[in-house]
Amino acid sequence: MNHFNKFSILTLIFFTINFSNSILAQTNNGKELIANEVINKTISAEENHIYTIELKNGMAVIGKVIQKGFDLVIDVYKPDGKFLKQIDSPNGTDGDEAFDITANQTGKYKFVIHSLEKDSKNGNYTLKVNQILSLLENTKRITKRELPTKTLYNLWESSLTDKSVIDTFISNQSERHIIESIEGDHKNMLVTYFCVPNENTEYVMLSGGPDFLGLRFQRLPNSKLHFVTQRVPKDARFNYGFNYFNLDKAGPNNEIEYRNVQHAYDGVVEMPNAPKQLYITERENVEKGSLILTSIKSKYLNEERKITIHTPANYNPQVKHNLLIVFDGETYGARLNRKSRIPTPTIMDNLMSDKKIPPTVTVLVWSMRKRSKDLISENFGDFIASELIPWVRTEYNIHSKSDKVILAGSSRGGFAASFIALNHSDVIGNVLSQSGSYWIKGTENENHWIYPESNGKLINEYMKSERLPIKFYMDIGLYDAGASMLGMNRQFRDILKIKGYNVDYYEFKGSHNFVNWRGTLSDGLISLIGLK
Repeated sequence: MNHFNKFSILTLIFFTINFSNSILAQTNNGKELIANEVINKTISAEENHIYTIELKNGMAVIGKVIQKGFDLVIDVYKPDGKFLKQIDSPNGTDGDEAFDITANQTGKYKFVIHSLEKDSKNGNYTLKVNQILSLLENTKRITKRELPTKTLYNLWESSLTDKSVIDTFISNQSERHIIESIEGDHKNMLVTYFCVPNENTEYVMLSGGPDFLGLRFQRLPNSKLHFVTQRVPKDARFNYGFNYFNLDKAGPNNEIEYRNVQHAYDGVVEMPNAPKQLYITERENVEKGSLILTSIKSKYLNEERKITIHTPANYNPQVKHNLLIVFDGETYGARLNRKSRIPTPTIMDNLMSDKKIPPTVTVLVWSMRKRSKDLISENFGDFIASELIPWVRTEYNIHSKSDKVILAGSSRGGFAASFIALNHSDVIGNVLSQSGSYWIKGTENENHWIYPESNGKLINEYMKSERLPIKFYMDIGLYDAGASMLGMNRQFRDILKIKGYNVDYYEFKGSHNFVNWRGTLSDGLISLIGLK
């Protein structure tokens, strides 16, 4: 046998012995771990120290290996011999290698402690087994960690022994949300939304609030209750809704699957420091003005357009009045003897009673289901400026100057107020825009209402025009449709200011909804025509 072959055989024998020893070290029984045990050991770079523990499915073992000048790792193997995970913190040669293993199989788990560097000198470590948890103990521990609030945890824990606790909890809530404080956070609170969806519901989504893209609910473990939480500023006010995404099946073996979305609930969150809405409620000591439902024939619209007129209490025809024109009249209180989302007549009565604004006649223009077309139409603007305003002046004592006339509206109505004033600044001197839709181009290739590709029509027109005698009040919600609403309102505001317009601009922590606009309507009127 030549020298080369002898060397090869010796190498093979050496490799086989070492490999066998390594396999043996990985498969021997090792030392069994017990709770509260503390083990101090010396280890070399070549050694593997093996420990085992018998766990039932759902149990857990919690502990740590304290490194003492020796960089160690822990390899964990499942009862079937498959590698589970390697524990190696970035602590180097000092600090702890902590382990927290929850069993998902019943059997013997193996922990192999060894050096990270094979050329290291001998070192020491201390192994501590802090806890071995039963299934129930571990379930409670992990559930407490996973659930975001103590209320949810207590509800879950109670449901383990009392299945009626979920129904009792829901029946005791007037809304489908609760508001709780966050320890150490003085600006925000935690809002928890909850529901019990249908049996065929795959998942539930929340719309509304600070999270523009929506939030997905999760199920409270082993219960029918679904929930999601949201961190909300203390001065926010917004509406929200739940959508159930349902899955139905048909066929002998459920071969057919079809889905539908069900809008299941609407609610309002009013945080404790939300802006006060002082003027939206009727007061016993405030005399009500008069409401008259009538109509005006329009050649520009080729129709009879309904309007509702509010005059101040004890209207004096000898006194000149300001004129307020509000779009979407049905929403702003134009229907007689019916509640409205924005009670404009009540707001006007209270403002004038408190002497916040001068005597003002209000005209609520009915949309008559034509708002999408009318509020971007030049014909509608001509109707307001050339027919409605002159007609009101013949019926009531209205100031002749444009700075005593206000156009007000929300969403498309805010756009319309700015659009009509641009074309008719000789008769309209004030714009009250609530979340104005300044993304609108008014072309066949319209902007996407959430992700506009280009500037809206009015932004470009105001950029090109000379400064006009128009005063603006604008408000917009921070949670209102991203680039199209909040972004375009900021852009429009900046252009107006650069042009030299008088602009009062306000952002509220809310969304695109009447629960905010009913409060900011009075803010806008005080800003534009308020008595000093």
